[in-house]
Amino acid sequence: MTRNRLRKKLPLLATLTLIVLAAALYIFGLAWIQSRMHAFYDFEDLIQPRLIDATIVGWLLFFCSSIGSFLNVVAWRMPRGEGIGGHSHCPRCANTLKIQDNVPVLGWISLAGRCRFCSLPISRRYPIVEALVGISLTLIGITQLYSLSLPAQFVHWHGGPLWTPRVSPELLAILTYHTVAVSTLWAMALIRIDGTRLPTRLIVFAGIAVVAPMLAFPTVMVVPWQATRPLYWVPEGLHVDAIMRVATALVAAALFGRVLAKGLCPSADLKLDPLGGGTRRLVDLIAMLSIPAIVIGWQSMPALVIGAAILSLLLRPMLRWIPINDGPKGQIADRGAMEAFAFALPFALTLHLLLWRVLWETPYWPSDQSSRNVIIVSALLVLVVPWFVRDRTATTTDVTSMDAVAGEGVGQQAGVGQQAGVDEQARVDQAGIAAAGSADELPEHHGDGESDQRDQGRDHAPGP
Repeated sequence: MTRNRLRKKLPLLATLTLIVLAAALYIFGLAWIQSRMHAFYDFEDLIQPRLIDATIVGWLLFFCSSIGSFLNVVAWRMPRGEGIGGHSHCPRCANTLKIQDNVPVLGWISLAGRCRFCSLPISRRYPIVEALVGISLTLIGITQLYSLSLPAQFVHWHGGPLWTPRVSPELLAILTYHTVAVSTLWAMALIRIDGTRLPTRLIVFAGIAVVAPMLAFPTVMVVPWQATRPLYWVPEGLHVDAIMRVATALVAAALFGRVLAKGLCPSADLKLDPLGGGTRRLVDLIAMLSIPAIVIGWQSMPALVIGAAILSLLLRPMLRWIPINDGPKGQIADRGAMEAFAFALPFALTLHLLLWRVLWETPYWPSDQSSRNVIIVSALLVLVVPWFVRDRTATTTDVTSMDAVAGEGVGQQAGVGQQAGVDEQARVDQAGIAAAGSADELPEHHGDGESDQRDQGRDHAPGP
């Protein structure tokens, strides 16, 4: 019995050993190297600052991966209209998970990927998402705490071995704001990669969480809304500028979303088909683009969109490792361009925040520091992105047809009038209300039409 328990704990013990060895190698190894490079510092003098570094990184990884664990819950419960509060439980046996089982990544490893109570598999999606979110937010925290990434920030010298974090109330406010914004974008991406439309309450929360702090504390703007940076510009107290910053960002998000719609949601039509599946995808796309547009400013959005398009192609193999959550009515059998682009957006925003100062100082990166011609040229290059990221296996006609068959489109078939489409949508809504038992739950229980075309014959993976 003892041998079997030890064998089950070997993966966890091996992981913990690797973590301890990595921390020891950084603390003692780097301290030794620096003592050899700098004659004025002894090995013993450098252990403490390196220990501080390791402590900060360890705490950030745990805290940020815990955010990833919470976002897993959000991605599972919100599309079903469930509350996100309360203790985590197994969706099969309904047993409440123990505290040690909820430790990000390590809890899954200690259980060997199976529920403690019913022994059924726990999706590998959980540790993957926890690790991705944890690493992305940790990197943002490190670069900002050590004054490495924010534009126009006072930079203390990092050339010596005694570097330390430089913390101020303003920096903590900016870091918290960026953490909330990136986490919200991750939540949206995790829902969209399942082919499910974004819940209304998540979009409302995103609007409040990203817009309200900037209007109340303009310091989190970091960069101005103007195309050219004003002389001696400082964001403190510029509430009118904050309003303009939000307004211009939302306009940019809507513009780039409409451009990308040609490749990601070709059947979208806000005027003739406002309730169709393609239009809902476009609304979700604009909502997701609004977050980076507000955080980094409209000036850099062309470059971020192009970067996200490239990342969407590079990250598709990784995306295949993340199982698709089972939904109330099933989402998709495989992921297309929309899902890949949604998955790439949090990575693109993270990279931009990590390299923000370097990019901001580069004259060929669109920003308030670059020339207007750079912004114009990069914006024109975005026009190529829809062709670059579009699904090669489905045409607009095919998507429209499948939307109509799935019952998610409204008046998309040729010869069907707009009023007939509204009547059909009302019939579908009434049937859904009867099945769900509550009109309030209905919007959260619908996948989007364009994604639903790919769910035929899908063998759904078990949920979390």
